[in-house]
Amino acid sequence: MKKKMLWAMPVLALAALLAFSCSRQSGNSAGGKTKVIFWHAMGGRNGEALEKLISDFNASQNTIEVEGQYQGNYDDAITKLRATPKGSGPDLMQLYDIGTRWAIDSGTTLKMQDFIDRDRYDISDYEPNILAYYSLDGELYSMPFNCSSPVIVYNKEALQKTGLDPKTAFATMDACLATGRALKAAGMEAGNSFTNYSWVFEQLVSLQDTDLLDNGNGRLGRATRVIANDALLKIFTKLRAIVTDPSSRNFGKGTAESKNQFATGTVGYILDSCSVYVDISTAAGGNFNVGFAPVPKVNASDTGGVSVGGGSLWLMDNGDAARTDAAWEFVKFVTGAQQQAEWSIGTGYLPIRRSAVALPFYQDYINNTNPELIVAIEALRNSKPSCAGSVMGVFSKARVIIENEVETMINDRSITPQTVVDRIVSQINEEITLYNRTN
Repeated sequence: MKKKMLWAMPVLALAALLAFSCSRQSGNSAGGKTKVIFWHAMGGRNGEALEKLISDFNASQNTIEVEGQYQGNYDDAITKLRATPKGSGPDLMQLYDIGTRWAIDSGTTLKMQDFIDRDRYDISDYEPNILAYYSLDGELYSMPFNCSSPVIVYNKEALQKTGLDPKTAFATMDACLATGRALKAAGMEAGNSFTNYSWVFEQLVSLQDTDLLDNGNGRLGRATRVIANDALLKIFTKLRAIVTDPSSRNFGKGTAESKNQFATGTVGYILDSCSVYVDISTAAGGNFNVGFAPVPKVNASDTGGVSVGGGSLWLMDNGDAARTDAAWEFVKFVTGAQQQAEWSIGTGYLPIRRSAVALPFYQDYINNTNPELIVAIEALRNSKPSCAGSVMGVFSKARVIIENEVETMINDRSITPQTVVDRIVSQINEEITLYNRTN
């Protein structure tokens, strides 16, 4: 009897797996609706706002049920997706911007443009400079969703004490150095924390109207090397002057601790995403008002612009047309004008549709609740399409390389900006070469 049971157990397990697979392939839930599995990386307040969008969509019709499944942060989510066999993962995936090249090369995704063309879906209302990042060769590969742009985040009352105009105080990196000194002289413990965050440095390259990578920033073909050596050298030369000045404080890589210190009133200004406004204002507890200013130019003569950050929605190649079409319906819903305005209010991300910004309740929000967000909106609108940003299959590794080398320069005064650039370019080029060989 035991032998029969031991033999039967794997058979039963296989039968259960096949039953699950058949059920998943059919795309139907118990209620007869087409079920869409949506993997995302939105936790906390952002996760709550996303769950509301999912609930609103599910209640808006009776044929589709979307189930959101939180997968951890962006890196956790993409790591799990990479380890998941094609067709057995989600129907819809939220990936951060720098996952674009890998998502295309992986062969596990479907091109969003094909569904737009098939349905003659009008995207003329979507912000063109947001669409630009996720478009290669004129075709949209994923749908922008949670979008942001970089800004200077400053303490309004502290800046007022210096007598400086916020329109000129942060206009260039040189101006930022002078402003940091003035803020410290006016009583701040630290004038600034010029964040060691690779996304910011990428934006400073773009502001110089320069591509980070060859082949049109990786948009006309796979990138093979970094070409922004001179632009990076200018950035890190000015950065070293800022971070080694007595008015500046460094809180390590990334933005987490600099945000905390800013919220306590310790630091006069930081660089971060526009999406931080609500959290930082809440953390400040009314002790001061938070202001936004555009990211500084590296050189006063720079004519480039910024590119969008955040994430987008990818349709996964799951082999089931019904589930894919259902996921596409959800994509259209959450990028609707009403939903994008509500999403922006709930999270601090930018609406991806112009008509969302024009809605009366959203106009009331940006005029009376979060007036600083217009700085980020206008920064993207005023950028050139050619400043869409770079794509490469090893972007997450490239960011680690950049931040590690910058941290070394900050902590060791003997390391020159030229050395930092040489090390960054060499390491990233090596990673790109390896990626291109194995993909």
